[in-house]
Amino acid sequence: MSDRRKIRWLIAHYPVHLFQRTAEAFGCELETLCPGQFEVEIHTVDSFVEQYNKLHILQARAPQLPGLEEKGGRVQQHAVKDFSKITEKWDTFFNALRDGEFEMSQTQVYTVATQLHNKDFAALDLPFLFNDHDHVSRVLDGEIGDALCERLGDIKGLAFTYSGGYRIIGSTKGLNNLSDLANTELVVANEPSAVLFKDISSTTMKRPDIDVASLADDSEKDKAVETTYLRFTGKHVLKTNHSIFMTTILTGTKFLDSLTDEQRQAFKIAAKRVAKIERQWSIEDAQRFEDEAVEKGISIVDINNEDLDQLRRKAQKSYIHLDKLGIDRKLVKTIIDQR
Repeated sequence: MSDRRKIRWLIAHYPVHLFQRTAEAFGCELETLCPGQFEVEIHTVDSFVEQYNKLHILQARAPQLPGLEEKGGRVQQHAVKDFSKITEKWDTFFNALRDGEFEMSQTQVYTVATQLHNKDFAALDLPFLFNDHDHVSRVLDGEIGDALCERLGDIKGLAFTYSGGYRIIGSTKGLNNLSDLANTELVVANEPSAVLFKDISSTTMKRPDIDVASLADDSEKDKAVETTYLRFTGKHVLKTNHSIFMTTILTGTKFLDSLTDEQRQAFKIAAKRVAKIERQWSIEDAQRFEDEAVEKGISIVDINNEDLDQLRRKAQKSYIHLDKLGIDRKLVKTIIDQR
């Protein structure tokens, strides 16, 4: 084992188990392709800081919405209200990946888009972009996905994963249709979703731009969050399936350049294989969540056709204003043409 090169894989998101199983699967695939050459050392942010005593800012985390999101343990000890700290955290994260302070990670495509100033990654969060999971695979596992991964400068994308699957709306109250969001404060994940749900909820706020703690303390209105089944801890779901929570397996070019040609190819192959496995796991997890929902007292309401048509019409605003979002129109057309 001492002759193996250590690969530090940092898990930067929650729930940890979703990302840990991806890292573990990658380690197994890499061992098959490069037997005896590498050891994948998997870390949460807390365990990394504890072992290496650096990158403490990575422990900063935005407060969660009580009753709606996964939380627990030491996570809440690092909640911050100052969102400049969150920006600082992600700047530090990507700089550390560039510099080889850890070798691999997996993070949200929208985080990549905003922090690395490559808004084409945000295209993957556009509402109703993908027809189905097969369409996703054709795009992400083919030339389009490969080209996106090459556009990050000294950060290198290796493959695309789901880490939760389709997004839904989870709420503190029962939701039967979109009109039930009228007196609800909704926290969304990104700019395309903010455009989509504007004027549907009483207040629609993009997570990176709000004080979630203040929102949570306001008891005047019901709360809702754009999330996935596997991040939701509440009891009421409106199943909208308007976009997919996507993440990217990442490494740094400095690290890749230190490998042999055969090893670099092995990393790419292992990441692609694991990404397919992980996306299937997310699909299966979602089905399991639905199968167990009644037993757990969770209500899931499928969006009706009228509301679905309304959302699809509103989604066109994002496509009309792609230039304002900084997203390449040709890229979006190419993705749509793969349907």
